[in-house]
Amino acid sequence: MPSLPTGHSRGLELRRNCGPFLLGFMATSFQILILREFEATLFANELAYGFVLAFWLLGSSLGSWLTKKNISTRFSLPSLYYSVLVLSVILLAWLRFFRLFSGYLPTEAAGFLPVLLISFFISVFLSFPLGALFVCNVHWLNGQLLTVYQLESLGSAAGGLVVYLFLVPYFSNWQAAAVVILFISATIALVSSGWKAKAGSLPILLLAFLLWFFDFPAQKLVWQPFELITSRDSLYSRLQVIKSQEQFSFYSNNLLAFNYPDLQQAEDSVCFSLLQRPRAKNILLIGGGLNGSLELLLSYPEIKIDYVELDPEIIKLARHYLPQAVAVLEDPRVTTRIEDGRRFIRQTSSHYEVIINNLPEPSSAQINRFYTVEFFSSIKEKLVPGGVFSFVIPSSETYISSEQAELLATFYYSLKSIFPQVTVIPGDNNIFLASEGPVEDSYQVLSRRWQEAGLETVFFRPELLPSRLNPAKKQYLMDSIKTVKDPRLNYDSHPISYFFSAVLWSKQFKGPELKVLSQLPEIGKFWLFDFPLIILLLVIFIFSLQKRDSLATYLLPLWLMGFTTMVAEIGLILAFQSKLGFIYAKISLLFTMFMFGLYLGSKSAEKFAARSTLKLLVAIQAGFVLLLAAGRLALSSEVEAVYYFLLLMMGVLGGAIFSTGNVLLLRHRASYGLGYALDLFGSFLGALLASSIFIPLLGLNLLFLLLILMNSFGLIYLMVKDLF
Repeated sequence: MPSLPTGHSRGLELRRNCGPFLLGFMATSFQILILREFEATLFANELAYGFVLAFWLLGSSLGSWLTKKNISTRFSLPSLYYSVLVLSVILLAWLRFFRLFSGYLPTEAAGFLPVLLISFFISVFLSFPLGALFVCNVHWLNGQLLTVYQLESLGSAAGGLVVYLFLVPYFSNWQAAAVVILFISATIALVSSGWKAKAGSLPILLLAFLLWFFDFPAQKLVWQPFELITSRDSLYSRLQVIKSQEQFSFYSNNLLAFNYPDLQQAEDSVCFSLLQRPRAKNILLIGGGLNGSLELLLSYPEIKIDYVELDPEIIKLARHYLPQAVAVLEDPRVTTRIEDGRRFIRQTSSHYEVIINNLPEPSSAQINRFYTVEFFSSIKEKLVPGGVFSFVIPSSETYISSEQAELLATFYYSLKSIFPQVTVIPGDNNIFLASEGPVEDSYQVLSRRWQEAGLETVFFRPELLPSRLNPAKKQYLMDSIKTVKDPRLNYDSHPISYFFSAVLWSKQFKGPELKVLSQLPEIGKFWLFDFPLIILLLVIFIFSLQKRDSLATYLLPLWLMGFTTMVAEIGLILAFQSKLGFIYAKISLLFTMFMFGLYLGSKSAEKFAARSTLKLLVAIQAGFVLLLAAGRLALSSEVEAVYYFLLLMMGVLGGAIFSTGNVLLLRHRASYGLGYALDLFGSFLGALLASSIFIPLLGLNLLFLLLILMNSFGLIYLMVKDLF
């Protein structure tokens, strides 16, 4: 018996069909906004992002698996959807005020364990009812599981597209959430026939208005005792400006982008590299120019500077609050390029005598791409013979821990694989200098060049250089680097440095997570590559003992599909980021392509629903193996459309397997949430392992090879089942 009787009310029919679409729209929109709020509020990198996504999928899986039919009969669609909207507001507020409630200062890094716990509770609490609503919608639509799946996928694609095109570019995170809540509650009120459902939208609308108008006051409250004077959500990050007496501090996603004035940082990043080639005229500065670095460079009268900055909002905010600092951008010797630094390096025909990477340390995969072997190789191509490349990494002058040494060794040997001459200057900031020609670190020579150049500096001075460039300090630094056994190079497809940064970050808190993270790099290839294959083969062997047409036959393809699509999706997104560099501006569009592919695949497979057999499942699984092979070949592509196409096709095949597998599964057991739960549980494991372990420790090429082998084993299993 249907949970909602069919009546003559057009509003009732529209409500039943509108529910799955709104569910997908709501789930994807909130997932993107939660991820952006998480990133903007807490110190986190891809390790933490993987946990957020994994716990989201775990909650959805549990919600769909545990939900029974009586839930859909006891509660109406409006009441359940309104409850989820209220919950979303509560969780967004909880995430925003987490630092305040936990006693962390705004700029203080939260411990790894607290970040893990908050990601678990936020993600599971919101995704669990979303998973439950999937099952409820199937009951409300009289068991039409494929229809619900298709409408939800279509709604997810629409949600990602709306967030990408209309919300993220123009509104803050809370304002975007308010718009989503207004749209969903208003739509439910319009398609509902009862006055209670319409009246129930009023308190939801009030909550949306509170989110909209209290966004900045809430941020000011969280930043106390500091004075937050403005905040702006750009495509790339949340930018916030703090004023302390005469100093302005610009923060990007709660991490310091630059202070103004900040003479010591500016002098560290500029002087050591510039004095290597004191007659240099063509300079490239990548990021960080507004802390005084550009002013210092312009003290050379004949110099010409290309200054590359990714986010135009930083320049706009600086023009308003730091007109004296931004005045250097009007100097005819400075050409400002608003674009991704790696893209500029790849496309420019100019060559430079000095290139300075003035970006933050690579604590995330987004920044890590400016510290890889591939990037260093591109830099070398744009240097004139004997030109110099430099960057700065925070360190310690007196003590270098084993974790810090591993990180420094990664940079040193990655540079050494491209440049014959690499020198590291000791200090609280380690300055890396690389060139094909000689690199000078003698305080006598640098002091003489400083005097000849007539530089006016405060911290970089001849009387201070003998201490900083003391031979014992230089020897201690290099000994620390060279004591690292088997140092790992940092590649685009194997981004190890952001993992070491996470280990170094966790060392501040000395919790149980430090021991776990410290041991992970010691895991050998056997446990990361061979062991998962052995486990899968063992599971296949056990399932093979079951009857040909048993329930177990269809469980493995659904789980494997969820695991594979999630790992491949994260891998392709990371490859997109490494090669093209604007993932956080495009993340919604990438999600949209995948979700739209799920809709197309499920819709296509529905045509064969009545004739669904193991042969069809075998054909789709074979397509998966071929697509993964194509994906592995495309990991180094710099063509944006390639990634959209691969994600679209990944979704098409994933949707086809879901539909076909569930049709076969439902012939054995009328459990609408079981197949969906298996898919999501596989995705949960994929998200948990991909960002945190597989990608940084195994690398993308080996990871895709692992997926190809796993799915090949799955294909053989299905072929054997079909034959016997």
